[in-house]
Amino acid sequence: MPSRTESSRRARRRRPGAAKQIVPNPFLALLPSIKRDLDTRLEAFFDQKLEAARVHGGEVTAMLGSLMRFTLRGGKRLRPALLYLGYRVASPRGSTEPALDAGLALELLHTYMLVHDDWMDGDLIRRGGPTVHADLARRLGDEHRGHSTAILAGDYVIALATEVLGSVAIPPDRVGPVVECFAKMQEDAILGQVFDVASKGHDPEVVYSLKTGSYTVRGPLRLGALLGRAPQPLLRSLDRFAVPVGIAFQLADDLLSAFGSVQATGKTEGNDLRAGKRTPLILAGFKRARGRDQRILKQVFGRRNASAAAVTAGLEVLERVGAKALIEKRIEELVATGLAGLGAGVSREGRELLEGAALALTSRRR
Repeated sequence: MPSRTESSRRARRRRPGAAKQIVPNPFLALLPSIKRDLDTRLEAFFDQKLEAARVHGGEVTAMLGSLMRFTLRGGKRLRPALLYLGYRVASPRGSTEPALDAGLALELLHTYMLVHDDWMDGDLIRRGGPTVHADLARRLGDEHRGHSTAILAGDYVIALATEVLGSVAIPPDRVGPVVECFAKMQEDAILGQVFDVASKGHDPEVVYSLKTGSYTVRGPLRLGALLGRAPQPLLRSLDRFAVPVGIAFQLADDLLSAFGSVQATGKTEGNDLRAGKRTPLILAGFKRARGRDQRILKQVFGRRNASAAAVTAGLEVLERVGAKALIEKRIEELVATGLAGLGAGVSREGRELLEGAALALTSRRR
């Protein structure tokens, strides 16, 4: 027979209208420790490389110093955290060192992508500070030399990423698949970037799946799962989850870039509007806007020197005509599709972590 105390507890749990317990997001709970670990590894790695490079003189150390400052200045380390998550789903009790070591290579790959992407987009600010090409143009005293050195910096850091990956303790039977996965992330992201630069009416979600989803969600999860010796059914399950969630992540990033504060994005307000980027959000705005609203959008689209008032007016149009709500609904649909794809081999703990990751990736702070 239960005690009075136990009966009372059960009654409180059943009582209608009782306040619901807030369950913390397990992925977000995991993120700070992974970020601390990665930041420590990144700083030590760059210190070592910078010291070894001093013999080559000022331009080389300027390049490495700019890369180091840029990489360490910000970033949530989402990709290494997803790699770690993929490893945990595949190998709940295995040593996590291989996942953390591979996370360092993945973050260096991310730096490479950002350095080149910022130069192509002409962005001068990232993570609340100068982009690498802007920083090097100032430090070297010449724009062309600075920008050229930034391209080389991106090439250099992808070489560093490959070097780090080569030092990871990979199970012998998984070396080929791991290297192939790492290369595939780069291939897909570059193809997506080609489509983005061409800007010739390619389906934005296909571009996002290649350019962002490949190395932000699908690639990191698969890389971690391969390190953890995941069987094929689990790899397929993770892919079914990752593809739509990766697209949803980029759509959420579009919303953040448009409506987020400078503190949240590290970029100028309305950056995509000013840059003339044909994101699904902006395309939906142009499609739905009429008359005066259409003219307001045209006055700011692709005009980097547009006033803050003009940008604010353009963002108000995107919200007023329902473009923002349309993208928010699409994000919800994609996340639901991803979660429905989870199946074979995913434990209860793994499912909770993946659900938390989907929420964290697509409900980003404005």
